[in-house]
Amino acid sequence: MELIKYTTEWAKGEIFEGICIAVLGVLTLLCTLLIWKYGTTINAKALVIPSLVIGLLFIVMGGSMVYSNNQRIAEFEKAYQANSSEFIQVEKKRVEDFQFMYPTSLAISAVCFLITMLAFSLSKNPTFHAIAIALSLFGFALIVIDYFSKERGQIYYEHIQNYL
Repeated sequence: MELIKYTTEWAKGEIFEGICIAVLGVLTLLCTLLIWKYGTTINAKALVIPSLVIGLLFIVMGGSMVYSNNQRIAEFEKAYQANSSEFIQVEKKRVEDFQFMYPTSLAISAVCFLITMLAFSLSKNPTFHAIAIALSLFGFALIVIDYFSKERGQIYYEHIQNYL
């Protein structure tokens, strides 16, 4: 199989991941709407804005992943047809360049969880708790996203190495 097929599969995996993130955003917004409509406690009211922000963030992130990777597929195919050996070198560099994101997002997730633990253990403020819940949801999403993305990236990189 030609490398462009693996490249397209990688991009389709990113598109699927973007769809999952956007769906998580929509579900978060639906939960936010229900909390806003039916939540009567101070904690429920405090959660509305942080969860709204996280839901919108997920929708924007997921939507941009879907859009950009759909655009990339066409660009990848053109670049591969124009010069396949140059394409392979460019892809090798690109994949190597985004590897730093995985430890970075893991660190961001850890910070989100740490802030959540500190907010709940050191404060009684419902707003801090709500922000912490939103941060923990964000951290959890990063871990899940990168779990699959890292694996896909490693498999793709191995295919690139085989073509060199």
